[in-house]
Amino acid sequence: MRIFIIFFILLNFLYANTRPKIALVLSGGGARGGAHVGVLKVLKEKHIPIDFIVGTSMGAFVGGLYASGKTPSEIEKMLVTTNWKTYIRTEFVRKNESMRKKETEYQYEGRMALGVDKNKNIILPTGVLKREPMLLKYMQELESVEEISDFDKLPIPFRAVATNIRNGDTVVLKSGSLAHAIYASTAIPGGFQPINIDGIDLVDGGISDNLPIDVAKKMGADIIIAVDVSEDFTKDLDVNSYLVVMGQLVNILMRKNVNKSIATLKDNDILLTPDLNGFSGLDADKYKDIIQRGVDIALKEYNSKLKKLSISKSQYTQYNKQHRFKVVPNSIVINKIEIDNKTNVNSAIILDKLSIKEGDKLNKEKLRQEILGIYDMGVFDGINYKIIEKENQNILKITATPSWNNDGEINFSFGFEDDFSGHSFYSLKAGYTMFGLNTYGGEWKNDIEIGRNKMLYSELYQPLDVSSKYYVRGAFLYHDRDEYIYRTSAVDSGDIPLNIERYGGSIGIGTHVIDNVELEAGISSYQDKIKINLLDLKNYFDSMPVYVSLKTDSLDNLNFPNTGIKSKVFWQKEVASLGSDYDFEQIYFDFEKPFTFDKHNITVYLKYGTTYEQNGANSFASNFSLGGLFNLSGVSPYYLNDENMFLGVVKYRYRLTSGGFLGSLGARVYTGFSLEFGDTWGYHDSANYDSMRKAGSIYFAADTILGPVYFAYGQADSSNSAVYLYLGEKF
Repeated sequence: MRIFIIFFILLNFLYANTRPKIALVLSGGGARGGAHVGVLKVLKEKHIPIDFIVGTSMGAFVGGLYASGKTPSEIEKMLVTTNWKTYIRTEFVRKNESMRKKETEYQYEGRMALGVDKNKNIILPTGVLKREPMLLKYMQELESVEEISDFDKLPIPFRAVATNIRNGDTVVLKSGSLAHAIYASTAIPGGFQPINIDGIDLVDGGISDNLPIDVAKKMGADIIIAVDVSEDFTKDLDVNSYLVVMGQLVNILMRKNVNKSIATLKDNDILLTPDLNGFSGLDADKYKDIIQRGVDIALKEYNSKLKKLSISKSQYTQYNKQHRFKVVPNSIVINKIEIDNKTNVNSAIILDKLSIKEGDKLNKEKLRQEILGIYDMGVFDGINYKIIEKENQNILKITATPSWNNDGEINFSFGFEDDFSGHSFYSLKAGYTMFGLNTYGGEWKNDIEIGRNKMLYSELYQPLDVSSKYYVRGAFLYHDRDEYIYRTSAVDSGDIPLNIERYGGSIGIGTHVIDNVELEAGISSYQDKIKINLLDLKNYFDSMPVYVSLKTDSLDNLNFPNTGIKSKVFWQKEVASLGSDYDFEQIYFDFEKPFTFDKHNITVYLKYGTTYEQNGANSFASNFSLGGLFNLSGVSPYYLNDENMFLGVVKYRYRLTSGGFLGSLGARVYTGFSLEFGDTWGYHDSANYDSMRKAGSIYFAADTILGPVYFAYGQADSSNSAVYLYLGEKF
């Protein structure tokens, strides 16, 4: 019996060394690459061994997962159940952004910006899709082989193919981080940001070699099983968007190099081309059906092409022992943490956001989530980790690289509103913020605005500690705007044009109490020029307010929120003893909370402002205004202007489209309605339920790269109604 067993093992050994070496070559094709999983399922079922795997783009992802030891069923489950919009996105997670960045978003509601590099050159981002979420997803899926740097030592030897973006050369990745190699191979030019590996900026390998058959042959393959899922280019293309143009360009390049590679196949090689008609590279929500197409083609071609490669069950069992084992990662304790930080953000902030400390056992999943949260602060090009073994110590090295706009950012936006009743407004804004004035992260912000509001603003912002918990800021402001005085006792129209010109400065000191909560106190000094055109009056007033502001904002989207909360409490007091011509105290409060159920959303919005203990002149510059869409829709914008104000709004919206697989790169479209209740009233007046105005609206809206777009109809009591069209911001 013992002799028989020895003889059996020798036969298997001899077969393993004499049977032809089979390489699986998987092409790129975006979501169409899910068909590779279907092919792998059949190869496993039919006992067809794979000795090498070479992949490009999606082929590198699926091939790398299989080479790492994952089964086809595990890969299929991951592809089908993952919410890919979490990882393939154009935006940072807003709730993780700093309150400072959110403040800029209030002012520039669109997503257009330019960067400034250290040489003061104006630059654009290198890709519209964020790198880190996808890279960390790859690291999560490949955690078991994270410590293997030689791809020949994976359960199945593997190669990923990428492209050098500087010269177009094919780059074959065979060592280093498997997750980084796969990201490089899948980084669609103009989509995902490139990644630098060994000093080379790499993008999607499909540009240079989408079906890398020659790479498999150089690895020693005797037989090639090539699976081509690449798209053909459309000759009658309807060129109607940036994405269409980029997609066509990539398809042309891929198709041509694929055809060239296919021509090198020999008679004993096998080409599988799944029927993916009707599926695009963006159909990540259709993975289940796409995977089945891979199963279909492999079964269809089995008898005629693949059957000759099948081995016996016992032989396949022996093959599995050699090539289909799973690597079990070691549990390690971190002895030291190092930060390699080339950004303007102080390293103490990064350390503060990491829960792991020296001496702790490493929890990689928790570490990845925390790193993603740090990345979503919006100031890094990349932030990643590596475990280094040195002198019997495990060192956790965090590397932070500067964002494309690390040294400065130029923001701009355009706003337009028309109620088709004689009231139209526009706004043009531009601003430049210089970052990194010092090691604490000082900033110099400058803004200009023309239109209904005319504004010049310059601000120095200086954190006072390494973690940026405390800060001070000083600012100069010039502001010129038009308002209206509405009084029941005024002229018959009740509509008196009012021009307010204010200039001066302020200084404030604040603290970020916790994430998404900011407290600030300060003092200002302004001069107001009030001009009432109808009455030909012009007066000058000195203003010396002190203020306290408390803000919180954890909304996931500023204009169309689904989760989170936003609120503000603002108190100010004009101080006559400091030279103010005004003498009053005022408090303002607003609150916004969304509730989302699938495609349905209900958002509650409240705001209240009151002026109390008023003596002397009325500060029109500090009055509260209502009117316009969602501010008593149907009433003309800013028509209601007084010393006290209340507004309650319940807004419903239904999501018509999600913007496609690329999310916010497309425009999410909504329809809905609002119910509104509120009014303004004077210092000596009182308000009650019966005197409050009731209003509402119905609307269509889109969340675009330029900002929100609304087309709406508003109706208020007293026969006030209006049709609204606005773009970019709501005035």
